[in-house]
Amino acid sequence: MNIFILAGGSGSRLWPFSRHMTPKQFLNLGSTHESLLQETCRRLKGFADEKQIRVIGSNSHEYELKQQLKQIYPEFKETNLLLEPIGRNTAPAILWGLNLLSEQELEAPVLILPADHLIADLKAFQNAIKDAESLCKKGFIVTFGIRPEHPETGYGYLKSGKPLNEGYQLEHFVEKPDEKKAREYLESGDYTWNSGIFMSTSKVLLDAFRQHAPEMSKVFEDSRLSGADLLNPVTVKALYQKVQDQSIDYAVMEHVQNAAVLPVSMQWSDLGSWESLYDISKKDASGNVLRGNVISQNTRNSLIFSTKKLVTSIGLENMLIVETEDALLVCDLKKSQDVKKLVETLKEEDRHEYRFHTRVLRPWGSATTIRAEKALQIRMLEISPGSKLSKQIHQHRSEHWVVIEGKVEVLIGSKNKTFLAGESTFIPKGTIHQLGNPTGDSLQLLEVQMGEYLGDKDIERFE
Repeated sequence: MNIFILAGGSGSRLWPFSRHMTPKQFLNLGSTHESLLQETCRRLKGFADEKQIRVIGSNSHEYELKQQLKQIYPEFKETNLLLEPIGRNTAPAILWGLNLLSEQELEAPVLILPADHLIADLKAFQNAIKDAESLCKKGFIVTFGIRPEHPETGYGYLKSGKPLNEGYQLEHFVEKPDEKKAREYLESGDYTWNSGIFMSTSKVLLDAFRQHAPEMSKVFEDSRLSGADLLNPVTVKALYQKVQDQSIDYAVMEHVQNAAVLPVSMQWSDLGSWESLYDISKKDASGNVLRGNVISQNTRNSLIFSTKKLVTSIGLENMLIVETEDALLVCDLKKSQDVKKLVETLKEEDRHEYRFHTRVLRPWGSATTIRAEKALQIRMLEISPGSKLSKQIHQHRSEHWVVIEGKVEVLIGSKNKTFLAGESTFIPKGTIHQLGNPTGDSLQLLEVQMGEYLGDKDIERFE
């Protein structure tokens, strides 16, 4: 069996925990100390060899992906980490993965699932895979339908048709309903929630793409048949620029005649909002979900998370409070779906809180924001042994670096200089510069940025 794990989502509804550069699949939101991605990987052990598991994510998350995958799969092949140059939804991602399979693999089942879902009943999940495999052998494309527990308006639905030995023929997809329709679906017993998990043989799925998404299919197939390297980033970027942004449901699944739905009860959640996390979490006697440094008095049916500061509440009900080092969210728990709108506002205003947490992993190490204002930013840089930042220039800000620990090699204009702990240097705006750690030891610097604009658009890189 081949497995594709889709790990390219942004998870904006879980802000401020999730950010553009640290979406929910990288966060610990379940019952373990592992991220949702790691939990997904772990529950797949035993179904496929590590060599048959491919993870598809964004190239902007490369270093987080590699770090987390190595913790679960120490022998994970980097060629099985497929990094998308542009977000194009699930259909192009899956099609890219399918075109990387060998001829011998096309007859085998392929399981496709998101990286950011919670599944508490592992046994039910495993049994569902076995049942789906049986349907795959009969030529079906199987989608996992979650038996609804309440009239949910935040999920799409699947309408079951003719009974099969395992599951049902899929009659049609249904968009997210209003509460009245959701209640009707629940009472009928013919509808399940669309989990976004499905299974087929690779050959059947490729045939479905050729029939229902011919233009997209041709882009990848022509490239493969021409002998192009589909792992080459330049090639992949060119292919992604040619295809539409489409989900697998819209491109293929809503059109095929050989689709089956397999109803499953496996304590599943897509964690699409803070309210959904509250719903599946263990609650105290007052109906609260409390995590971190929290003291609550006379508070009921609320979700309160703290990452650092002491958060206290008195006399609240049905509230959501989430504290991180650089942001605080307070809202009605029932309005948590609207967090996505808030994130759009942050994006429009080019706020760094939309993109980053205070600590961000980089290919050369990490950067931790200590203070951020409109014209001033202070960061702690940790540069890995032998690593260096790109050569760059800024037109709107100057930088001042103070060495805290280690030895730094700095290019300023055309001159190379070396600085030790306790020493500092100043980079005027408009000056080409580069810094690196030439040693095998750790390097820590305090960076002070000052200027009229401090965003990424003011970085011009030369290499």
